Amino acid sequence: MTHEELGGAQSLSSRSGVAHFSSATEHEALAQTRRLLSFLPSNNAEDSPFVATSDDPARADEELLGIVPSELNRPYDVRDVVDHLVDDGDFMEVHEQWAPNIVVGFARMGGRSVGFVANQPMALAGSLDINAARKAARFVRF
Repeated sequence: MTHEELGGAQSLSSRSGVAHFSSATEHEALAQTRRLLSFLPSNNAEDSPFVATSDDPARADEELLGIVPSELNRPYDVRDVVDHLVDDGDFMEVHEQWAPNIVVGFARMGGRSVGFVANQPMALAGSLDINAARKAARFVRF
């Protein structure tokens, strides 16, 4: 058994969900941390930071009409829906490698931080299992 299999970053982020993110380099880890912190207030008494955007909050996106299929048994990637909804298509997924049947993460709408929790039809048809329920609950609790 390797050190990675015993408890490396890949193992902790994909099998147990203990790690929320994994990075190949220290530079990448610091960039991810800075990005995550950009969505969060400095403390619990403050509002989340406002970030100006070039996206019109009243925009109509015709591509959204074609992403979700009319046939209920056809899968689609819920990330495509989120990308079309959020400012500048900027979505930071949390626990990306764990419990892929649910997607959670941060984005901005109208310049304000929002959290997303969405079933992912591309994995297990979006059905909830124990890991997906834990992933969603951890994110909501955070």
